[in-house]
Amino acid sequence: MSPHGRTPHEALPDVMARRMRREAGQRYLLMALIALAVIILDQVVKVIVRVTITRGEVIDVLPGIDFVHTINTGIAFSLFSGSTGLIAVLTLVAIGVIGIVLVAYAGQHRLVPIGGGLLLGGSIGNLIDRISRDGVTDFIAIGPWPPFNVADIAVTTGALLLVLALLFSAGDD
Repeated sequence: MSPHGRTPHEALPDVMARRMRREAGQRYLLMALIALAVIILDQVVKVIVRVTITRGEVIDVLPGIDFVHTINTGIAFSLFSGSTGLIAVLTLVAIGVIGIVLVAYAGQHRLVPIGGGLLLGGSIGNLIDRISRDGVTDFIAIGPWPPFNVADIAVTTGALLLVLALLFSAGDD
C-alpha cells in the first residue's frame, strides 16, 4: 500500500496520465515553436526582399532559379487574384480548423507536430502579408513555376509531412 491508500498497480493509471499530458504539452510546444520560427523567418526574408529587390526586378541566383519581387493578391498560382479580403478570412478560418485538428491528432505520429508547425507557421506568415500588405510577397522563381516564398515552402512541406504521418499511422492499425 502506498501512503495514499492505493497499491502501486492502482496508482499506475495516474502516472501514465501525467506522462501522457506532459508528452502532449511537449508536442504542442514543439508545434508552436516551429510555427513561430517559420513566421519569423518568413517575415524577415520578405522584409529583406522588399528592401533590396525592386518589384519586378529579376536576380539570377543559379541556373533556373531567380529572385523576383512580386505581390500575389490571390492564392496558389495566383488563383482568385484581387480577392485578398475574402482569401484572408478563409485563411483565418482554415488556420482555426487546422489548429483544432492538429491538437486532436498531435500524438498520433511524431511527424504531426513538425508538419503542423510548418503548415500553421506558413499559413500565418502569408496571412500577415494579406492583412498588412493586401497581398503576399513572393520572390523565389524556379523555371515555369509562379514565384513563391518561405511560407509557401513551409505550407507545402508541412502538408506533405502530415500526409506521411497519416499514411504511417494508418499502417499501425
